[in-house]
Amino acid sequence: MSAIVDNIADSFDLPIEGRQISQQRIVNEFARLTQYATWPIIHLVYNFFYRLEIRGRENFSQLSGPFVIVANHVDFYHSFVFRLVLGPITPHLPLRFMAVTKFEWTSLNFLASIGIIDFVYSLFGVFTIVPGLGIDRNLKKAREIVKAEGNIVIYPEGKINASGGIGQFKNGAAVLVKETGVPAIPVSFRLGRRNYWWRDLTVNVGKPLRIDRNNSVKKITETFHKEVEGLYERR
Repeated sequence: MSAIVDNIADSFDLPIEGRQISQQRIVNEFARLTQYATWPIIHLVYNFFYRLEIRGRENFSQLSGPFVIVANHVDFYHSFVFRLVLGPITPHLPLRFMAVTKFEWTSLNFLASIGIIDFVYSLFGVFTIVPGLGIDRNLKKAREIVKAEGNIVIYPEGKINASGGIGQFKNGAAVLVKETGVPAIPVSFRLGRRNYWWRDLTVNVGKPLRIDRNNSVKKITETFHKEVEGLYERR
């Protein structure tokens, strides 16, 4: 798919940055279609395997332009829950997820080795980063997506944390928000008790945060952690 997108974007006589933003607009539109189309399947699957409770989804109504979702990460598959959080009809698609291709779980690394992860990523507009490459280089595509009016989802823990609680946050989300000036919206996922084939899953959506861009990256990261942790602890 990336080759097709590159060819379409290159057909516009634009400077390099313009072509890159055009590429992201094309990916945005494709991801918008796939994310809209999968709502019935995701709704059916998650309401069968989980007793799902979503609180605060109305906070998304306060957003009208690009934004960054900052969330904890309890399971690879729970990224799909964001589609249920936004509801069947929403102006906030697509969501462009920041992700990696190397995992701590053997099963996910196996799926990556046979191309399944790359296929899912390309289908839903996920973009990848390389740990250790540096914040500036890893945020390059995220900046382009924001300029192309896409919404970003970042898991600042940097990995799946199924142990309970909120892990330490990395600074990427804070840098992106500080640089672009877009609002951030905190979200927490909390797994509860298991009963037969289903399990409790609570999603709390916080109010949008308008970050003072004069604040340090460290302070912004601390704010994100505090907000997500507060949502996670909410009963």
